[in-house]
Amino acid sequence: MALRRIVYTSQASEKFSKRSLLDLLHESRAFNAIDNISGVLMHKNGYFLQVIEGNSEVIDNLFKRLLKDSRHKKIKKVLDSTVNSCLFLNWAMGCADFDDPELSFIPGIRTDLSDPTVIESIIIKLPEIAFFFLENRD
Repeated sequence: MALRRIVYTSQASEKFSKRSLLDLLHESRAFNAIDNISGVLMHKNGYFLQVIEGNSEVIDNLFKRLLKDSRHKKIKKVLDSTVNSCLFLNWAMGCADFDDPELSFIPGIRTDLSDPTVIESIIIKLPEIAFFFLENRD
């Protein structure tokens, strides 16, 4: 089975409250569990970076739906690759809300999700990020 990983950025169409971010996360987890999709959603100041991974066809269908989702705009695919294994295996969707001042994250990683150089740095560190999230999940 061909596995695929897509990383994309987007901007929220409206300000996301903590409640709306949690609602989005729960909705994503429910649908992703059905489709065997894993990944992580990162949020900071109205910007999103999301990693989705799973069966290639399923990921393609999800990305097409995401392009039509009115909750965000300016969607930019920054990575689309075939992979041998998922980094976030058995994790329907993790979430990092960088607007939360109590969030302690990987030392040295910057979180300005509107900056292309920061996005590139995050992509390079994806295995480390995955390890961090999986080790520190509830």
